[in-house]
Amino acid sequence: MGDEHTWRKVVRIIERYEHPFVVVSATARTTRQLLAAAEKALNDLGDAKLIADDIRTRHQTIVSNLLANSTSTNSEILDKCNDWINLRLTELESLLNKIHKEQECTAAIKDAVASIGERLSSYLFAQCGEALGLPTYWLDAAKFIRTDSAFGKANPDLNYIDKQAKRLRNKLSGSVIPVMGGYYGKDSDENFTTLGFEGSDYTASLVGAALAAEAIEIWTDVSGIYTCDPRVVSEARPIPELSFQEATELAYFGAKVLHPSTTKPASLKQIPVFVKNIFEPDQPGTRISNETTADRRVKAMTFKEDCVVITVTSSNTVMGYEFLAGVFDTLRRHHLPVDVVTTTEASVSIATESDNGINKAVDKLQEFGSVELTSDLGIISLIGCRVENDQHLIQEVLSKLNSSSVDLISYSNSKGNLNIVLHKTKIIPSVIAIHKQLF
Repeated sequence: MGDEHTWRKVVRIIERYEHPFVVVSATARTTRQLLAAAEKALNDLGDAKLIADDIRTRHQTIVSNLLANSTSTNSEILDKCNDWINLRLTELESLLNKIHKEQECTAAIKDAVASIGERLSSYLFAQCGEALGLPTYWLDAAKFIRTDSAFGKANPDLNYIDKQAKRLRNKLSGSVIPVMGGYYGKDSDENFTTLGFEGSDYTASLVGAALAAEAIEIWTDVSGIYTCDPRVVSEARPIPELSFQEATELAYFGAKVLHPSTTKPASLKQIPVFVKNIFEPDQPGTRISNETTADRRVKAMTFKEDCVVITVTSSNTVMGYEFLAGVFDTLRRHHLPVDVVTTTEASVSIATESDNGINKAVDKLQEFGSVELTSDLGIISLIGCRVENDQHLIQEVLSKLNSSSVDLISYSNSKGNLNIVLHKTKIIPSVIAIHKQLF
């Protein structure tokens, strides 16, 4: 959704379908700008408002360029769009003033700020779609996507969303094309919430599942999900098919194409998900479903570069189940995801993402034994490993690394995942070498 040219391409894609329901993300860079403005507002309200002015100008430019050479009808639509932009930017400035005055940028305020991106793009696209000949109709996601109050990574209320399915179907019963913003919703107290990185994809899956859609299509700027990040590995190539589990694991372990929860609603309803390229719409992209072929030893690989390993050593000689339960419950309460785990007779080592809550968690973990924290690590993950000789694959991968530099390694035969933890400076060279060896 970067500029008016992309918007026209999206219109042409929508025209292909008989009864589409459209979920859009914010325009390019907008969410990052909004969050940057919120942080700036703490100490420099002037700079924060300069960012807001840039967001205003950019959206006005997209709309005015899209509606250039307007008829009188388009002129009315242009006025409605500019009014909407001004309303949302007035709302943003009010939030920035609040942050500066109270000298606090809470998670709840960040979500209110971040939601403005999709509220801008979805309403404007719906209006411009009408001007370009589509019967588009704007729907406010806040009326359909109910969540809890876990700001920043809110969890959707699936029962509430399912109850809204009838209303959503009514919007599709006629000739109109609903357009909804992704990424945001509201909690039961009417506070804006967001679903996390790539949350618009998650919204699309939630809506598609509620509607029992034939398919859910994620249109982005790449032709599917690749064997590795093509910005890092130039030889990476699109994967024709993935299972729901493989796609979820890739997203969880660092792939940026999908939100980690995108496939969950679709898999429950057995709705295939397609990842396709706006700029090359005839490319097949990647199909995600329960039906997938094992045509290579490894489906894909991904990585994270900012991780830590927490090692907890029990004061007892042998660990008991209460020790492990206490350790993992502490991580849960501090919202720290567990990426890789290894255990010995009396200790457990856990790789997790670097987070502001790490130190608080470490303080609590000391109740269970001594705690050692190793920082500046990363994780390389191989997904969809389908080999008869697991040991041979592991040896082949390790041959491309300096084995003395590996901090942790874990392999799950049932999931087909191989995870390797090593210093973050070695991640990119190792990823390139392993991909060349396996793909």
